Amino acid sequence: MTSAERERPCLDSEPTADADGLKSPCFDGPLSDSELDELINLLIESIRAGAKVAAVFACRASCQDKRGMYLDIQADCSRGIQELSRVLKARGIEPSDATNGFFDRAMELPERADRIAFFVRGQAWLHATLQEALPHIQDADVAAVFRTCAEQVERNRQRALAYQPAA
Repeated sequence: MTSAERERPCLDSEPTADADGLKSPCFDGPLSDSELDELINLLIESIRAGAKVAAVFACRASCQDKRGMYLDIQADCSRGIQELSRVLKARGIEPSDATNGFFDRAMELPERADRIAFFVRGQAWLHATLQEALPHIQDADVAAVFRTCAEQVERNRQRALAYQPAA
């Protein structure tokens, strides 16, 4: 293996998936421009899926506090998408307008408690992916956006945990 191969992140290799099908990219050195662009679009699609889940939960919420919490999550998600999109546009890349399969999988779950638990795991995946990518990002401004997004998704995970029914 050459030093260039060792330093290349493995975004293109088959990442490992957990029981929910959430695949974590692995990083092994500085991200190239194309790898960073691909990662940012993956994050945008994932955060958008979380925003859609939060919107559905807000519509279905039986109490005002819970509805407000989901709307706060949705607002945080929108800010994260805007910031990541701004980074891509500044790099001359059009941000993805797709939503990844997380939304469909969350909505297919039969019980509300299962959906909330799935949402919490999705936020944990987002947080871990953002944190794991940070040491591999060379641009300080992009790293700052990743840190802000990581704070937002962790805050959203904690919010959802507060309303998760006891098992």
